This record gives sequence, C-alpha cells and structure tokens, in this order.
Amino acid sequence: MHRHLDVTARTTLDHVEARAEGDGWTDEAIAVVDVESPAGEEVVRVGLELDPLETTELPPHVQYVPLTPDRARTLADDLENAADAAEAGERLTSRRG
Repeated sequence: MHRHLDVTARTTLDHVEARAEGDGWTDEAIAVVDVESPAGEEVVRVGLELDPLETTELPPHVQYVPLTPDRARTLADDLENAADAAEAGERLTSRRG
C-alpha cells in the first residue's frame, strides 16, 4: 500500500487524527491534509488522505475539494472563527443550521 499524497516539509498538516464514517462503520486513522494552488489556475485544492494502513473499510485514496479563491477565503474565515471559539471554550455551530 502506498500514500497518494506525498508527505514533505511543505505538507500543510502531516499528522492529524481523522475519522471516516459510513453506513454502519467508522474508520479512524492518522491523516494528511494538504493545500495547494496550481500555477495558472484559479483554484485552491484541499486534499485529505487517511493512512491506508490504519483503515479497514476504505481503499487507499485521497479526497480533493477544489475551491475558488473566494470559497477558500470563506473556509479560512470559518476555521479562524472556530479556532477562536475552541480556545475560548465556546460552542460554534456550522452553517448547516
């Protein structure tokens, strides 16, 4: 088994705890999160890969979320707000309602 995302000194987050959930199953594993913006494209890509050696329900793969620059900034703002709330011990609910 191999990783799809390379882990280097420039990887955004190279060791985070993650969980994947499906109908009747849950996989928890260490994951890699990486953010990139390819040259010549107006897109920000967020990639997430759970360690394939720690998952039993998922085949080795990576999930990518392509974002426009505006949506990437919206995500960054929400992350900042959630981080502030977590540090203050406050609850912050998602935009889902």
